[in-house]
Amino acid sequence: MSPEPATHGHRVAVIGQDRAGLALARTAVTAGHTVAGFDTDPEVIVKLRAGRSPIGADLEAMHETGRYHATDDPGWLAGCVVYLVAAPVPLRRGRPDLSLVLAAADTVAGHLRDRDLVVLESWVAPGTTRGVFQDALAARSSARYHLAFAPERQGRAKLVGGVDRRSALAATAFFRTMHDVVVACANAEEAEAANLVAAERRSA
Repeated sequence: MSPEPATHGHRVAVIGQDRAGLALARTAVTAGHTVAGFDTDPEVIVKLRAGRSPIGADLEAMHETGRYHATDDPGWLAGCVVYLVAAPVPLRRGRPDLSLVLAAADTVAGHLRDRDLVVLESWVAPGTTRGVFQDALAARSSARYHLAFAPERQGRAKLVGGVDRRSALAATAFFRTMHDVVVACANAEEAEAANLVAAERRSA
């Protein structure tokens, strides 16, 4: 099963470097992983390399480890074994626009190898991970990768739901290198639904 034990830092790609993606990259770097922080917007990358970001001084600390590289070059994703997709999902005419998420899937798919782990962390409706997101990966890759949904952490627990048992085990093993409490949901759809419920409670 992949990933390997926590004592071995992984090469991790975090797709999307807005506030949510940066927070995810920070957690991975703190856990000892080497992170390629990828964003398609070159202006975002210029700011990150200059030390300007919404997470302030934490970005400087990330750079100082030598294990964080901000890039808009997809070539940096080669050799990664974990791909965390935190692409934003804006609303267009009241409906979620998945174009950035699907573009991220297309980018990731070009680098996937057997046993790699792909985790969607964007705000999406139940069924998205197993549906259009997995379809977008499959359109470009025939690798036998693991796929899961794990929303942005709420409270102490990190929720994880895989599209199958092996994916759930791989994702849970990886996130235990980063979080003290990891809760495995029955499947990706349950994790997606739990994420939306948490969002509704916060906005109520």
